[in-house]
Amino acid sequence: MKNKKNNLKYYSWSFWIIGFFALLWFILRTGTNPKRLSYPCQQAVYPLASSWVIAILTFIGGSLIFSRFINFSKLGLLIAAVIWFSLTLAGDQGARENTNTEIQSLPIWEVQNPVSRVFVMDNIPPTSGSLAAGDSTVPNAYLPDPAIDTMLLMMQKKNIYFYKTALHPDGIIDSNNAVILKGNFQWTSRNTTSTDRIKGVIWRILNHPDGFTGEILVCDNTQNIGTGINHGDNNSEDVDQSIIDVVNTFHSKGYKVHVLDWRSFWSVVVDEYSTGNYTDGYVYESSTKISYPKFKSPSGLRYISTRYGIWDSIASTYDSSKLCIIDYPVLKAHSIAGSTIAVKNWIGLLTTAYSSQRYGGTTPMHYTYFWGTYALVARIMNVTFPKLSIIDAAWTSRLGQSNLTYVQKTDMLVASTDPVASSWYAAKFILTPIAINPNATNPDYPGGTYRNTLTNWRNFLRDSANRPCTKDSAEISVYDRSVLTSIEGNNNNNIESYKVYQNYPNPFNPTTNIRYEIPRGGFVKLVVFDALGKEVTTLVNEKLNAGSYEVDWDGTDYPSGVYFYKLITDGFVDVKKMVLVK
Repeated sequence: MKNKKNNLKYYSWSFWIIGFFALLWFILRTGTNPKRLSYPCQQAVYPLASSWVIAILTFIGGSLIFSRFINFSKLGLLIAAVIWFSLTLAGDQGARENTNTEIQSLPIWEVQNPVSRVFVMDNIPPTSGSLAAGDSTVPNAYLPDPAIDTMLLMMQKKNIYFYKTALHPDGIIDSNNAVILKGNFQWTSRNTTSTDRIKGVIWRILNHPDGFTGEILVCDNTQNIGTGINHGDNNSEDVDQSIIDVVNTFHSKGYKVHVLDWRSFWSVVVDEYSTGNYTDGYVYESSTKISYPKFKSPSGLRYISTRYGIWDSIASTYDSSKLCIIDYPVLKAHSIAGSTIAVKNWIGLLTTAYSSQRYGGTTPMHYTYFWGTYALVARIMNVTFPKLSIIDAAWTSRLGQSNLTYVQKTDMLVASTDPVASSWYAAKFILTPIAINPNATNPDYPGGTYRNTLTNWRNFLRDSANRPCTKDSAEISVYDRSVLTSIEGNNNNNIESYKVYQNYPNPFNPTTNIRYEIPRGGFVKLVVFDALGKEVTTLVNEKLNAGSYEVDWDGTDYPSGVYFYKLITDGFVDVKKMVLVK
């Protein structure tokens, strides 16, 4: 108790001193230029400065009330002021302590014929290792992320397949796709998309069972604010692991993985490839105000229109099937929109350049076009629609988009093919219970900020664009890890077989990765044979629980040639071929 009182005393005086200088900085830095309100430093000091002003006004107002209606002596007035001063501090401290609540649990439910399905995880497992070194010395065992592996298995149990194959032609990722991971990197540290979750998705893409021949691009335009995508974007278990380190690790191992910061051509106005324009930039449609990036991939192999797909300059056609966009926001409150989640993340895809000419200024751009019934964010998402939305809630910001003071560790993950449903769920059950301003973040609070913006976006995507999007709980089924062990009556489509994936890379030199899945626990043996049928080595020979596994084989001590690997379990055997080339 004594320590708590000492902390309160320290907090009380530091609040008044630091708050005063925060207000002073805010006023001097902003000056007469309102655009500076969007600067990261201004966003960071605003909550503290505003709290200080409110406390001062409360103190003065309370003193005036006492002096107006009660005939106090000067000594009495001073005593009353001191009491009011103390109560103001105590009340503010109490409010801060009470808002740091815990999320009790993530609810799940199932409805008949859902419009959308949402998959949720709490207590996400630790990642496999750090990629902070950012080079080829990072072991392959560090590349996967157990949280992502589990999430993709959960989705697969409900027939949402991550890989597009001959067996699953409706899968999300094809083996030759250009895959854009649209992250959120406008701010820094815990206010950016988790680099652990991103590395996990990258590794799963690279392990496509048909062999991945495409390329992966981590992208954002950060609305041209701050320093862009850099080493400060390091929301991960290892705070030294930035998104740059993650990409550099894969790139150094020979994979086509790149960072592309769209802010480099944020203000460049271009036309589509079909008009003969091959300049990187943003296409802008004046009649609808839709804008989107169009660029040559960092490898130089593909011309990408985020609206129409991959441009074939020889055939003069677009192929939309060769482009896959994955929406990858971090969960946080937002001072203007209410919340930053899957749909809001699309502001980092469009361009906010030339706001005066195009929208009449930044204020109407945001309130009339972005958040209002015009729903420009949803209009642009419709023509550049993501095939999957993964919401990172390892850390959740309880107040504002840039302030790190109010970031709370929540260890959760949400995924869906519906960006509206996943946004609604994350806001409702993860952000709002811990938010500083819950009425603003609650997607169901009448007149609430986020309720209004999400409703506008949903209305356009559902009613005008005919997308299967909803924020109605009666139209959403929600699943957690329990789906992995459930048996869905007689619906055999939901009961997985054992699976052995093609090794990757293949051909390889000298190491390759073999991945397999087992639906129930049992004894597992994985062996490697040469072309003559002679057993070369045993990679696995133990009892395992149900789950997804992978193992690397190092062929350094073996000659070039054809090899086979065989998975043997109780009642199941599968063999696949691989080629070692030195």
